Amino acid sequence: MTTDNTPRHWAALEETSLIWGIKTLVWIYRIFGRWAFRLILMPVVSFYFFTGSVARDASRDYLRRLTHYFPDLRLGCGWWQSYRHFLSFGETLLDKIIAWMGHIDPNQVDFPNRPLLLELLAQKRGAMLVSGHIGNLEICQAIANLRGHIHLNILVHTRHAEKFNRLLGSTGGSATINLIQVTELNPAIAIDLQEKIERGEFLVMVGDRIPVQGGRTVSVPFLGADAAFPQGPYLLASLLRCPVFTFFCYSHQGGYRIDLQPFADTIRIPRAEPQRGQMLKTLAQRYAEQLETHCHTAPLQWFNFYPYWQAPAKTADNNQKRENDSP
Repeated sequence: MTTDNTPRHWAALEETSLIWGIKTLVWIYRIFGRWAFRLILMPVVSFYFFTGSVARDASRDYLRRLTHYFPDLRLGCGWWQSYRHFLSFGETLLDKIIAWMGHIDPNQVDFPNRPLLLELLAQKRGAMLVSGHIGNLEICQAIANLRGHIHLNILVHTRHAEKFNRLLGSTGGSATINLIQVTELNPAIAIDLQEKIERGEFLVMVGDRIPVQGGRTVSVPFLGADAAFPQGPYLLASLLRCPVFTFFCYSHQGGYRIDLQPFADTIRIPRAEPQRGQMLKTLAQRYAEQLETHCHTAPLQWFNFYPYWQAPAKTADNNQKRENDSP
């Protein structure tokens, strides 16, 4: 038994959504439907809730901060609310499967700012969509074929991107959604992403999870306390010189909601300090404030089950020696 109390990086925590497990759930849903899926889901979620002390403590910490920050929610942070938080995460697995199989009815999707996306498509302009671990990004599958093909390239930090791409294809989902593993930005990846933008495709990148490698983070207030947020989305947007939007998808009032909001026409990050650091903080803070709003709307649908306010020391705010590096 280890006595090391140093918080582990989220990527060091064991992944529970294994490929074979998801394939099994797809099979259960195909053959037996929702009721059987939920029947299987309950004991699985219960097992991970009672054995996953790190995830459970992180859930209760988040709920405690959320309750204090938004007292009108009257949510609480006890074991029952945390268990509901876990169940909500389990439900997203079903939503993922339904989305991958193309079974989401567009009439169930509330998309108030749809015209913004249609305008970009009409102009054949690519853009970066900064999302987060709230709700279910796979809901965007429902808009992938809107007025022709919308090409969504989701940048992920997981090593299983290629396997998930094959899984997406095997479930009959849209070929216009592609997962791209980006643990570290290099010139070859930057050129490829630039070409996608120029073809009118969209890049989707989360703004609420610190990078696997390196320490390019910035500390800003989130739900009443400082937390580490990645610089990556803003540095990449500055490199690509493309429009930036925030993009969140989650269950809402018996259906689904897609929230698309303009974030910046273009981002230009100065190379010189202190302007560079201040701009990165400003951008991360704007994002964090939007994320807070969505956490208020869907409080049990923010899924970062690791000590979010206790980022590893070597990655949090370890930026000064890197600030003059590219991009």
